[in-house]
Amino acid sequence: MKEIFSALLLVFILLSCKTTQNSISVPSDHKGSLRFIGEQIIPTNTIYDNTKVGGLSSIDYANGKYYLISDDKKKPVRFYEMDLSFDANGFSNWNIDNVIIIKSNEKFIDPEALRYDPKTGDFIWTSEGAISKGISPGINEITKNGNPVKKYTTPKIFEASDNKNFGPRQNGTFEGLSLDNNPDYLWVGMELPLKQDGEKPKLKKTDSPVRITKIHRNTAEPVFQFAYQLDPIPKNSRPPGLFTVNGLSEILAIDDMKFIFVERAYAFGYKDGGNTIKLYLVDASNATDIKNMNSLKNNEYIPAKKTLLFNFESIRSKLTDNIVDNIEGITFGPVLPNGHKTLVVVSDNNFSKFSPQLNQIIVFELLPD
Repeated sequence: MKEIFSALLLVFILLSCKTTQNSISVPSDHKGSLRFIGEQIIPTNTIYDNTKVGGLSSIDYANGKYYLISDDKKKPVRFYEMDLSFDANGFSNWNIDNVIIIKSNEKFIDPEALRYDPKTGDFIWTSEGAISKGISPGINEITKNGNPVKKYTTPKIFEASDNKNFGPRQNGTFEGLSLDNNPDYLWVGMELPLKQDGEKPKLKKTDSPVRITKIHRNTAEPVFQFAYQLDPIPKNSRPPGLFTVNGLSEILAIDDMKFIFVERAYAFGYKDGGNTIKLYLVDASNATDIKNMNSLKNNEYIPAKKTLLFNFESIRSKLTDNIVDNIEGITFGPVLPNGHKTLVVVSDNNFSKFSPQLNQIIVFELLPD
């Protein structure tokens, strides 16, 4: 518990100062914590402009609007523009204003992350690809109308491979995306370890590092890369031995080498959704640059430091049907009239293909003591 309060203290220090859209400067002597404001649910059967609203895998906030990409593998590939109505006293409403169709000729796309670039007015988004089909993950840039601007070259180490001991895992690639403090750079995060780097997380502690890569937007070349160790899976399935997983579902830069990461674990068979969601404060200031390491298993390196910031179990009783759903998106929201900043997260309901799930949006206030 002491570590949690220390983390909350540190994050408020990072957040309680003058900000730009994608960067946070560091002041000195403040304390604070996250306070739950409220939750809204977008019904599973919601249709907007002939598209089914679901699979909301990321969220970003800019110019008073929220942007949420859908991971629907069926076309049209799309993201939504939304309004959210909340203040320090509660979260009262949501409203979809627009759906933007992403123009792409690719045969298979699995959208996972979307970020707005305040410098150009464009959007950057990632696709996980389909490793089992030989399709590599990708990073793309589009206009606000969904027209293509640029397709980034996927770093070779992340290209799809049929090698059993090398390359990315199916459904374990470009899940997280954030612009750097300098918008000429972006960060992309892998959901699961590369095969040559470590194991997928298990119930027992494993060596499960994922790679977080800083990419220059002009050259598309990696300029820095660090390792982040995933937690073990916190609980078994019901009955034991069925599907469980833990991975990195989103990243949010708050300073040059400091981030908030979302770890999302799932265990089959729970009425409350089976998800364990944790926010970690991540500091890569002293992490080793691993971009030239083809494998991490036999190399010495220093991973990023992680400190537990918030465990969603602490608000489970305040949420619809006590469900903490599949949180995959996170963004800083607006500053409240009282001067406090906000944090907004969204869940991917997987279009309820496997079990009833929620399009869940949750809002927090960053509250000084």
